[in-house]
Amino acid sequence: MEYVLKVKRLSKNFNEVKALDRVDFDLKKGEIHGIIGANGSGKSTFVNILFGSKYIRDTGGYEGEIFIENKKLDIKNTHHAMKYGIGMVHQELALLGELDISSNIKINRENIIDKTKLLGDFALVDREKNETDAKKALSKVGVDINPRIKVKDISTNLKQFVEIAREIDNDKLKILILDEPTSSLNIEETKILLSNLKELANTGISIIFISHRLEEIVDICHRVTIFRDGRVVSRYDKEDFDINKMAMDMIGKEIVQVSKKRKNNDKENILSFKNVEVSYGYGHYKNISLDIKKGEILGITGLAGHGQEIFGYGLMGLYDMKGEVIFKEEKIIPGDMERIIQEGIYLLPDERKELGLFLNRSVWKNLVFESYDGQNRFLKYPALGKLSPLNHKAIRKYSNKMVEKLNIKVKDIDQKVMDLSGGNQQKVCIGRAITIDPEVLFVGEPTRGIDLYSKEIILDLLLELNEERNTTIIIFSGEISELKRVCDRIVVMYRNQVFKIFDDDFESEELSLALSGRSLERV
Repeated sequence: MEYVLKVKRLSKNFNEVKALDRVDFDLKKGEIHGIIGANGSGKSTFVNILFGSKYIRDTGGYEGEIFIENKKLDIKNTHHAMKYGIGMVHQELALLGELDISSNIKINRENIIDKTKLLGDFALVDREKNETDAKKALSKVGVDINPRIKVKDISTNLKQFVEIAREIDNDKLKILILDEPTSSLNIEETKILLSNLKELANTGISIIFISHRLEEIVDICHRVTIFRDGRVVSRYDKEDFDINKMAMDMIGKEIVQVSKKRKNNDKENILSFKNVEVSYGYGHYKNISLDIKKGEILGITGLAGHGQEIFGYGLMGLYDMKGEVIFKEEKIIPGDMERIIQEGIYLLPDERKELGLFLNRSVWKNLVFESYDGQNRFLKYPALGKLSPLNHKAIRKYSNKMVEKLNIKVKDIDQKVMDLSGGNQQKVCIGRAITIDPEVLFVGEPTRGIDLYSKEIILDLLLELNEERNTTIIIFSGEISELKRVCDRIVVMYRNQVFKIFDDDFESEELSLALSGRSLERV
């Protein structure tokens, strides 16, 4: 089989930190080649070099050689990469929310109506042809959706499919790089995507597939390369795949999965939604109800776009929610975010880059800013409130402790969050939620883009919050296997309604059926 890509002795330094150290790699035509490794192992740096990402150039470039179809290339920017047939879908989505789906898929490749050439530099976009192309690209990843819907009005799960469809629409595509493409998808959606990626590879497109989900790697990949601390530590062919060995190579230590002993669910309600109405995107949904019990960990899951996030987003005003919401036997007004946070309710959204982080600020500021701004913590003279200067000594001591506890890979706590890997950014978000210490915590996709070892650290911290501080935690996520391990109850959403609530029968076939909306029983 011919090689479409070869990389020799690729190295990259960020100041004194060696992110990549003499990496060799090759990719065959029509192959799906997996790359795995812990957060900060160099995976993202490697593929960002291949895609000509700006920050690689701005930080001194790279050393080594890159060959595409035996031709040596100097990939200076993303334009060069795309010219050579390389497409990439980043872990952090990069779509234009105010544009519709078809415009995002066809951006810089718009179909133009020929007769407008008479207008010189001006031209009319062939909207109908754009929409046809967009639907065709979406069908290749198994999605059927109206391409006229604005991207801001679709779920994170569907945005992931749109990103991939945008790259597939490029008829010059030879190499498709996917960085954690299933991190926002549930089991059913993942199956659909993986099946369609296999079909895409069969057409001759080569795929570099980065994922922390080793079962997906084993399912879809022909070969696997494992990174650790900027180096390639091992390689596997299909016939040699072994998930346990791969995990050990990634982390260098044994991984112990956390789980909890489920609590008695006869406790009183701490938060109740009673026949509320929620509007977002093009949808308006009525008569939505859910009781959340004090001190429980409640999992909320469902298919993409079916509303697993609506309670947290609606309560905090990210979606328009109307109706009766009761917190500790008193009514609260959805959307009054400042008051709700003061009452002890906090949301950690699943879209961390857009809603959960100050990317241009330091790690320490992202960890503690809401604590000193909203809770008067970490102040030198607390009695002065917001007039007090910050207690930087206490902040630095706390932040360094949190970085160590969460295994966040940083140069130091003054490093900007935008310079961290996606997984380490997620850990910073989790660290802030722990710092705030709310009474009720909504957390979206807490382990998205996180390596196996760090997943267990985060899940263990959430269990610690729940068990030691009696924090009520609501996790909305597509990671069913994780929800089964840490939750007292699991709610399945279907068409923005509570479809089924599972208490102690997490291993039943009915849970899998309910995720597809096929359960015969309704709540």
